[in-house]
Formats: sequence, structure tokens, C-alpha cells
Amino acid sequence: MLVPKQPEDAGFSQITGRPLGSVFMQQYTQFAQHHARLLYMVRVSLVLGFILVVIRLTAIPYGYWALITAVTILGAIPFVGGVISKANQRISGTIAGGLIGLSLFLIPPQYHWTHHIALFGLMIFAMYFTQEKYAYAALMSVITIVIVAGGGPTDFEAAGWRIINVFWAAVVSILASLFIFPARAKDQFVVLLEKFVSQCSEIYHHHNAEMAKHTFSPIHAEKLSEIIDKQTTLLPHAAREARALKPVFVAILAIQKRISADMETLVSTYWEQQQGKEKISDLEGLTAAKEELADCFEKLALEIPSRKIESIEPENLALMSLIPNHKSTESEDFSDISYFGYLWLNRELARQFAQLTAASKRLNTY
Repeated sequence: MLVPKQPEDAGFSQITGRPLGSVFMQQYTQFAQHHARLLYMVRVSLVLGFILVVIRLTAIPYGYWALITAVTILGAIPFVGGVISKANQRISGTIAGGLIGLSLFLIPPQYHWTHHIALFGLMIFAMYFTQEKYAYAALMSVITIVIVAGGGPTDFEAAGWRIINVFWAAVVSILASLFIFPARAKDQFVVLLEKFVSQCSEIYHHHNAEMAKHTFSPIHAEKLSEIIDKQTTLLPHAAREARALKPVFVAILAIQKRISADMETLVSTYWEQQQGKEKISDLEGLTAAKEELADCFEKLALEIPSRKIESIEPENLALMSLIPNHKSTESEDFSDISYFGYLWLNRELARQFAQLTAASKRLNTY
């Protein structure tokens, strides 16, 4: 049965058959993933420019604290999840620190030494909580206490303006992070997953080529560890942006770590010096099965950006059904260790790959 093609003026693309809005969003997401720094600089420029204009037009007292707040919030963590968490902690810490600092103005001005002793005690008390879960909020409360009450018991008006500037600048920064070219950690996590899989394909292809030439040259896969380190940093921010996907991110990262460990052991071992190297070379179908797995890594890397991932069962990979045709004897025990060890590493790599396809497919379920 033929399905009539939807015309473009009805809101559908003639190329993909999908709604134009969906096509545009996918193209924008891919653009944003690969140009995150450019969009980040545009967002920061707009926020800082807006705050600076407001300060100049309104001549708001102590307006520079608004700029300091925006730079602090948008600075180190550009992702939506990180910005929201940081801004929430900054606002809550500012409010708590402001209230504590303002309470010191209840002390009569003539008792200025009492004011400073109480300020010192409250700072030490607040610093204790900088080692807890909400360390940034505690740190901001300490800073705000100093900002509000550090000038002495006669600096009440300045304290109020500082709190107001911190608050409205934090709100502006949050809104900008949500609606002006938002950078999402979960999208960046997926980009790094694609790079990881692509790197695995490249390394494994190179290893197979070396083994086929009987050169057995070792390779180092430190790039895989570097990618995993970046994803680990992104994980808490990605989890805040998509809480339902947190178990998926954790599962993918765990599988990647196992693949990285297996790949590093496989490609960095001097197989030429192992006693079972001839048996490895002579096993029929091994090279073709390994190349099939390398091609599967390459195919998965192409599927990840579109989220159209095909889950692969372990038994459908040739490596899992490869049967050694070698019967060991007592005199060959040592060579058998290398022979079966090499087979096990490749099979374990295939098994972990199958698990990665299943876990990656779940990225599109929410």
C-alpha cells in the first residue's frame, strides 16, 4: 500500500517525510553540539551586554555586583543543568547570607566590636558547610555575609543594593541559559559517545591490520580514557537536565569503561612475544570476525547522532560463535594461555559492544 507523500506546505519535508519542525530541531541540535563554544560566547555576550546597559541606564548603585554574579554563574559550567544548579545555589546562598548579614545590623552601631566579632563567628560557622553537599551555596552565603556586613554597622544601604543586584543578575543568567542557544550536557554526552565509538572502530581496525601483517605492533588507546573522563564530568549536569535518562547515562558510561579496559589490553599487548601467536594467526575466520566487529563500531558511530540505533544481540556477532579448532596438549599449556586469552578479549569486546547498542538505543526512549 502506497502512502501519499505529504507536501512541504503541509508542514512535512519532501526529503525525509518528517515534520519540518522535527527536521529543523535535529539540524539545530547537531549544529549546537559541534559549535557549543561559539553559541556559548554569543549567549555570554548578550547577557553581559544587557546587564551593562541596564546598569548604565538606571545608574543602579553597586551595579558591578550584577556583572560579577553573571560571570560567576555563566563561567565555568556552560550547560543548562550546571547553570541552573549553580544559580539556584547562588540565589539560596545569597538570600541566606544576606539575611544573616542583615541580622548583624540589629546590633547598635556603638557596639561595633560586637558587630565584627559576630561577623567573624558567622563566617567560620558558614565555612564549615563548604565541605558538604551544597558547598557552593555555603560559599556564596559566606561571601554575601562579608559583602553585606563586612563594611561595618553603618553600611546598611550598600548591603541591600548588593543583594538586589546579585538576585536579578542570577535570574537573567538562568533565563538566558534556558532560552538563548541553550547548551545541554546530555547532548554533549552523546557527541562524546559518538567520538568514543568512532575511536574504537579506528583503533580496532588498525589493530586487525597489524595482526594480519603479523607485525603485532602495540597501540595505546589513551584517547578512550580521555573521552570517558569528559563524560564523567558531564554526567551530573546531564542527569539534572534529563533525570529519567540518568540510569541510561550511568549504564553507558560503565560499558564504555569496560570496553576501554578491554581495548587497551588487547591493542597494547606485545602478542608477537606470546607463545600462542601462531595459533592466533592460524584460527580460521578470526580476522573476518574481528573486522565485522570493527565495522559494527563504525556503523554505531553513524547511528548515534540520529538516535536511530539498531540493537545487536551478542549471538549475531561472528566472534561469539567462533569455535577454536585447537586441542591443547600438556606441553602447550603456556601457549594456550595466550591463545585463549586473545580470543576471550575479543569476545568480551563483542559482548560489551552488544550491551552498548542496547543501552544507547534507550537514549531515544524519553
